[in-house]
Amino acid sequence: MTDVLIVGNGDSPSDSVLDFFVSKSSTIIALDGAAITLEKRNIRPDVIVGDMDGLTSEQLDAFHSQGVEIIHDLAQDTSDISKGLAWSKEHHPGKQVNVIGITGGRLDHQLAAFSALFECQSDAHLYIDDWLVVRVTKIPIQYSTVKGKNISLIPFGEVSGVSLSGCKYPLDNEDLSSGTKGIHNEALGQDITISCQQGNLLLLINN
Repeated sequence: MTDVLIVGNGDSPSDSVLDFFVSKSSTIIALDGAAITLEKRNIRPDVIVGDMDGLTSEQLDAFHSQGVEIIHDLAQDTSDISKGLAWSKEHHPGKQVNVIGITGGRLDHQLAAFSALFECQSDAHLYIDDWLVVRVTKIPIQYSTVKGKNISLIPFGEVSGVSLSGCKYPLDNEDLSSGTKGIHNEALGQDITISCQQGNLLLLINN
């Protein structure tokens, strides 16, 4: 158990998904009201992060009495997911961070989860339905996949120096911009490798 798990206050993940990530996590962070979701599943978070608009003072007192660390951040210029990513990066540098529970609810909150990766320069893995979403960096990273699985690239603005191997349509130091050019690629084998020299680029892998 070495990973950090962040649970958002969106649609509740299935028991199997939640149990899988909890079993491999040394630290569980609940974003605001997600603490109640975890409590109902008999899982106690180690930390609660957010502006706490989804929890009553009585609930916060109860969690505090159980030894849960409360990070009450009232800043309105960052979302709860950004606060959770920033806290995990500061207190657990180098650890794999997995984020679940961010589907459903308000559309702007779901989109903010993508932007938060860039805002926090985070290497966290976002799990949304059947997709893994990660920020692409200058360092080439290899990701496991399955032959025939969908691979998509989503640039936010201008992106340069994109290299992608292990896919039907490889890239070699290419430039991308906001649009649909990187959508619906296909894995050729069990892994792909990707890097990006400049700009904000998301990699989506269909699990």
